[in-house]
Amino acid sequence: MTQYSANQASKPITENDEELERLFEEASPVVLALAAVHMSGSMDIIRNGPKTSLPTYNGDIYGSLSQEDGDALRAKALEIAKAWRDAGHPEPYRPSEDEVHKMLCFLLGFDLPREYQPMIREDMALDAVDARTFEWTREVGEEAKLRHPVAIIGAGMSGMLIGLRLKQAGIPFTILERHDSVGGTWFENRYPGLRVDVPSHSYSFSFVQDYRWSHLYSYQGELLEYFRKCRDRFGIGEHIRYGVTVKGADWNEAERRWDVAIETSDGARETVEARSLVSACGFFNKTHTPDFAGKESFKGIQFHSGEWRDDVSLEGKRVAIIGNAATTLQMVPPVSEIASQLTVYQRSPSWTSVNPDYDRPIHDGEQWAFEHLPYFAGWMRAAVFNWTLDLPPLHMMVDPDWPQDGRAVSAANEAVRQRNTAQYEKWLGDRPDLLEKLLPKYPPFVKRPTVSHGNFFEAVKRDNVEVVTDAIARITENGIVDETGTERTFDIIVYATGYKVQEYITPMKIRGRGGVEINEFWQDRPGGYLGCVVPHFPNFYMMYGPGTNLGYNGNLIFNSELQARYIAYCIRLSIENGQEALEVREKVYDDYMDRSTEKLKQFVWSTDFGTTYFRNSAGMVTTNSPWSMLEMWTWLKEPDPDDFVGADDMAEA
Repeated sequence: MTQYSANQASKPITENDEELERLFEEASPVVLALAAVHMSGSMDIIRNGPKTSLPTYNGDIYGSLSQEDGDALRAKALEIAKAWRDAGHPEPYRPSEDEVHKMLCFLLGFDLPREYQPMIREDMALDAVDARTFEWTREVGEEAKLRHPVAIIGAGMSGMLIGLRLKQAGIPFTILERHDSVGGTWFENRYPGLRVDVPSHSYSFSFVQDYRWSHLYSYQGELLEYFRKCRDRFGIGEHIRYGVTVKGADWNEAERRWDVAIETSDGARETVEARSLVSACGFFNKTHTPDFAGKESFKGIQFHSGEWRDDVSLEGKRVAIIGNAATTLQMVPPVSEIASQLTVYQRSPSWTSVNPDYDRPIHDGEQWAFEHLPYFAGWMRAAVFNWTLDLPPLHMMVDPDWPQDGRAVSAANEAVRQRNTAQYEKWLGDRPDLLEKLLPKYPPFVKRPTVSHGNFFEAVKRDNVEVVTDAIARITENGIVDETGTERTFDIIVYATGYKVQEYITPMKIRGRGGVEINEFWQDRPGGYLGCVVPHFPNFYMMYGPGTNLGYNGNLIFNSELQARYIAYCIRLSIENGQEALEVREKVYDDYMDRSTEKLKQFVWSTDFGTTYFRNSAGMVTTNSPWSMLEMWTWLKEPDPDDFVGADDMAEA
């Protein structure tokens, strides 16, 4: 990856007219039209162009245009590109705020509320390569920075992000990573078929838009490569200690620092001292395997999908997959092609939407446009981000006047149920036995929705695939016995049974002021103010902590960029004001938690329809955020000093 300029294109157009026409045929006419505005300095292509509509699926970049309208728009953009080339590539036009708003409305197919414009403009890097880069508000000496070393737990996506911001600030930091690679969940998970379910041009750093993804929705290996290249590009690697497991951390009140207990790969124990501590562990790092009776007697091979055995071949084997959520949806198609027999044990089905572009590659014309057409990359990112989902999510909210019969929670939710049901009937109509098993009977969005391009439905219809909905009674030395007494024999059992997402921070013990352990403080209500800070835990920050999982909008990289900026600026607030410690006021935390709890009750996740990892054992949603991206973007720009107290005032916090 090479550094790109703010116009997001680094190469001149050298292709002839015939070559240009071929390349343009492979790119979205809507995104081409927006790049054409920058090349022509005129809004005419939009002003006189066709009317676009809302996207029909995540990754829809075509504006719902007819073939005729799309071809006409593409032809106009092509002529503008030729003229720009022939004129010697003059400086791209910088549209006014009003013009940018019109361009966004054209791109997204609806009248975008004006308050969204600054956020989208920042995310697509319309004005700068990295609009969220760290900036000091006053001059700070090197000695003051050196007095504030930071320890970061985890070198996944979020750990690297906060590391980058601290590196930009010149604040010393160390990332403590238990594995031998960056990447977090994209390093740990590598089961067959694993890929992201958010378009890669938005599931990527806003300041690295010059990576050339091979697919619209990239596979695990490419995502891991992306994070490794970002590590090298920004010099993060020199700050990472690999093979280090954090056992716990204690707030040293006398020294006003964190004493972090670690264990190295060779079993040595030591303490890392840090003024601030950042947990960047995420949710999906502690696998959950049910304790089935007889499990230890199985003579074959068994493992969790999150701990994939690269040394085990599934070819020609009799394989059982336990679970039927997103992992199974992705794993079944490739495994069904090599296993002699594949049996899926399903406790409850998942709602799945079929995306026609889920497996499509990025076309040559699109790859070319990223490098040659001004701002094409940024507009493409904005197109696939699906900003419309940030508007009031009526399809996920409970309407108290709607009959709560367990099938839907509102008219909008019912419309989604009917639309998805029609997809199931289309794909499984010739197999009524599978339709009965796989079509959910609970409202959409109770669980995390899944996405495919239809290959899962095709795979389960293969002769060597069976879906079992009878509960597992026990595991024997040869296989699995279900509740009907039927035993099936297997060579390999794969547990696609999820993660212990409700056990935040564990097994680490994080002890704050007075020795209080964080899970003891939380009880059954884990969280943080804005998801990032907790009272009684000075200088302790969380990336992707409880209550920050995005339930209906955005993606985790966007959220992590906001959190990294906020946390870095909390540390800046400490340093610039000569404070060795900073702690959020308890009343600020309590107010935020109370507002979040009440807001969460409006969503389908909080109903008792179906099971979901969103809820804890008490039925409370602890994972998801009920807030819009716009709200979080606004709140996380920088900390309000009035929300915090310094070291000398913490007893009154």
